[in-house]
Amino acid sequence: MENSSHSQSKIFKGAGWLLGIAISIVGAMVVFIFSDSFAAAISAALPIGIFAGIGLDQKFQRENERVVPKKTKMMIGSLLFGFITFVVFYIILHF
Repeated sequence: MENSSHSQSKIFKGAGWLLGIAISIVGAMVVFIFSDSFAAAISAALPIGIFAGIGLDQKFQRENERVVPKKTKMMIGSLLFGFITFVVFYIILHF
């Protein structure tokens, strides 16, 4: 007898990482268009891709479980902190 908590997700493992990579590529392209700096684009894309990949993959694999709001707030806070830090360093170094 199959337990509903052990049911397989319809999405393959690693799909979240692929979406995270796609999001980071788009983010890198946007930063590169606005700044004309390859280093700025890479340093903006890496944290976005890593956090998005981890978060999306965990969400896809735990489809039936309830997402803890504390973890979501922590991930959003980490992304926001990284983005604000990047913008501050970019402004300081650019001007």
